[in-house]
Amino acid sequence: MPPALPWSITNPVCPKRGEVTVEKHIEVRTELCTGCKLCEVACSAVKTGRFNPRDSRIKVALIDIPEIPVPILLDSCDYCFGDPVCVRFCVSEAISWKEMEGAPVRPRLSEAKEMAHAWLESVSR
Repeated sequence: MPPALPWSITNPVCPKRGEVTVEKHIEVRTELCTGCKLCEVACSAVKTGRFNPRDSRIKVALIDIPEIPVPILLDSCDYCFGDPVCVRFCVSEAISWKEMEGAPVRPRLSEAKEMAHAWLESVSR
């Protein structure tokens, strides 16, 4: 399995008190994503009542050829108020709901190409 990539790293120290805080957050592991986009369809269905990936709070960018899937959580994602539907429908377990020490950094959709190339380079060594 390739090494964890930098955008999944969290900061374990609370800057105010110096204490470790643990909360549940969505962790996205690009290396496990198959690009099926079930997460997009499920999210849009729950949020809007329609199966329309354009309305989803998670986007799976397909980068280059061969297409490398890069799942990105948008800033509008609210974790379905503690029961994220995208996690339940992710067959490859690339999206998981887990306790973390602080919120993970959410990369922008514009950074997907850079992330895909970093992942490809890490598995090509």
